[in-house]
Amino acid sequence: MSLRNWLENRWLVEHQPSPEETADLLAVVERDLQDAAVDRLSADWRLGIAYNAALQLSILALAAEGYRPERQRSHERAVQSLRYTVGLGQDEVDMLDLVRRKRHLSNYERAGTASYGEAEEVYGLAVELRRTVMEWLGDNHPALLRL
Repeated sequence: MSLRNWLENRWLVEHQPSPEETADLLAVVERDLQDAAVDRLSADWRLGIAYNAALQLSILALAAEGYRPERQRSHERAVQSLRYTVGLGQDEVDMLDLVRRKRHLSNYERAGTASYGEAEEVYGLAVELRRTVMEWLGDNHPALLRL
């Protein structure tokens, strides 16, 4: 499977990235990472905010490759695409996908689904993903980092 196959399956649509879009998404990531580090927030919110930082990094990497997810299952597709964009390992992708489902549960159905340990783990993964994506962008799409 590849991103081209995903496009053929209509899971993605073509997209023209820009340095402005990249800067905007990176600003969201930075805000979310700062907010996810606030100790007085609940574990559910910290996990959700850290997950959103990772999601925006996923969307950014996918956009850099010239795609965006189709509306249906867009978060799932964005997270899963990290295998094909920045080469994220399956264990990390699986963890983000699990967090995606847990975040949905805590946002819409039940409070108290996340522990502080889980929130910290997701935060650490998002910080590491930011490092990975920034390095990957510099190596593969440096024009997107120029404003």
